[in-house]
This record gives sequence, C-alpha cells and structure tokens, in this order.
Amino acid sequence: MTTFADIESLVLAQTKRPDISDTTAAAIRTATLRAHHVDFFPRDLAEGALTYTPSSTAISYSFNNVSSLLPRSRSIKFVQGIETATGTPTESLEYREIDDLYDSDGNRRLSIYTLVGDTLRIFPQRATGSATAFYYRNPNVNGLEYSSWIADAYPDELAQWAAAIVFARTGFTEMATEFQRTYVLPFREMLIDSHLLGNVS
Repeated sequence: MTTFADIESLVLAQTKRPDISDTTAAAIRTATLRAHHVDFFPRDLAEGALTYTPSSTAISYSFNNVSSLLPRSRSIKFVQGIETATGTPTESLEYREIDDLYDSDGNRRLSIYTLVGDTLRIFPQRATGSATAFYYRNPNVNGLEYSSWIADAYPDELAQWAAAIVFARTGFTEMATEFQRTYVLPFREMLIDSHLLGNVS
C-alpha cells in the first residue's frame, strides 16, 4: 500500500524542492483527487447504510448532513430500499431534481430521492426503515490515513502529476506544461481506458 510519504519521496525526486514541503503536500492531495475525478470509476464506489423510522403519514424521509453519513462522498449513484429483517433489496430509488418530484399531471413520482444542500431526501414506495446509498467516494488524502488505489497502482505517474502542480505553483510554467503534456495527459487517458468499466465484454 502506497503511503503519503512514498508519494512525497517520488515527487521530491522530480522537483528537487525539499524546502517547500507544504506546497508539495498540497500538490499530492490535489493530484490524488484530480486523478480520481478523471471519471466515475467503479473502484471508487462505496455503500452506506441509512436508517429511519417509518411513519404511516410520512411521504418522505430526510437525512440531514448526509456527507457525515457517507464519508468522503463525491456523488450518489443511487439509493436502494432494504428489507430490514432480511437485508433484501425492496426497490431502487431514482434521482430527481427538487423541482421534478411531480409529473406533468401533478402526481408525485414513486421511488425517488433528491438532494437539498447536504440533505438527502428519499420518497420510498415502501418505507422499511432501512436503505443503502451507493456513492462515489473520494480517496483519503490526509497524511497518515492516505489511501488511494490509484496511488497503489501508479505511484510514479501520480507523483509526476503532483510534480507538475508543484512546478505550476512555484512559477516554473514551462516545466509544468511539459509534465502535463508528457505525463499527466497520457496518464488520464490510460486511467479511462483501463479502469472505467466494471466488466470486460
């Protein structure tokens, strides 16, 4: 497993700038996030349990501060209702914008969810008290807790991306441009070509 210190050493080998450790650390965090944000990779999918108390009068259930319930959440893919006793999926909830909860006839759409700021609101057809949110999770870029499957698989390439950021932030524009063209752009393309699909046909 590649550590933050491992990436830092690789970046320093490129930049030769041990005197700007804060800039280097920030560049590593930025490069790691940018690499994961190249697209929505299946390996970034995670799931989080959501529980609520069913009510015969409620049409929706809200989860305030959903970002604390789904750590390092980047984007929700979908929400699934779960039968509490058996863990069996009961329905898949589809995302709708807050202004698209009703159809053109004024009927509320069934099996949907929406986001209002940091609040996740679900409208289950069958309120079981349990749901699972499947979401894309950002890597952990904090020092000793650093964890990234991209860093594990491609430490040199990620370090070159971070080095390009260091060069850009310290005024070495030509070096930054050269690293972007030579290393970063091909790396981005390779990530999409190699990791975007969850299966091979």
